[in-house]
Amino acid sequence: MAGIRAVNNNVCPTKPFGGKITVRQLLGEAEKQRVLDITVRLPVDAYGQPIKPPIEQIVDVFAKNLEVCEVITIPDKVIVRGEFELKAIYVACLPSQPVHAVEKFIPFTIDVEVPGTQRGMDAEADVVIEYIDYDLPHHEHHHHDHDHHQDCCPPRECPIHFTVSIVLRATAKVYTDREIDLGTIGGVPTAPKG
Repeated sequence: MAGIRAVNNNVCPTKPFGGKITVRQLLGEAEKQRVLDITVRLPVDAYGQPIKPPIEQIVDVFAKNLEVCEVITIPDKVIVRGEFELKAIYVACLPSQPVHAVEKFIPFTIDVEVPGTQRGMDAEADVVIEYIDYDLPHHEHHHHDHDHHQDCCPPRECPIHFTVSIVLRATAKVYTDREIDLGTIGGVPTAPKG
């Protein structure tokens, strides 16, 4: 058999082998932070009146169900779009002080610079929430002592909204396809190295 040689009982071609393969290669990776300042208002009815009682004190604010919905590549950037649900648990401004919750869906868009990126390249992105803070109007910051109403003072109005600051961090990776020429392989070695 011309052009064929047996090595360890395996048949291997001795003719030159050539060709190209396509390899997915990381073009670049970058991170970017984005701060969202959000005003959360209690839901209202058709007449504009709050459905839930006003806020005496916020117990906790947290985010859940964070999702990256779309990753788009444009020249030198990756656009990351997503959403999450913001939830606040609060003590109502009522004599019995019941606990209530309010939720709001928050969309976001973050542009991450990755030099060399072209429109239509493959990309993936991940987003994490690094920090959440909140404030009530006319109140001290949430980690300070709460200003309880005293009987000697005029009544104060409890707010129906509050602000939340959220720090998001997006990490984007861009991939490109690279062709590698395998060239010519002269055959399989007859003896192991070493």
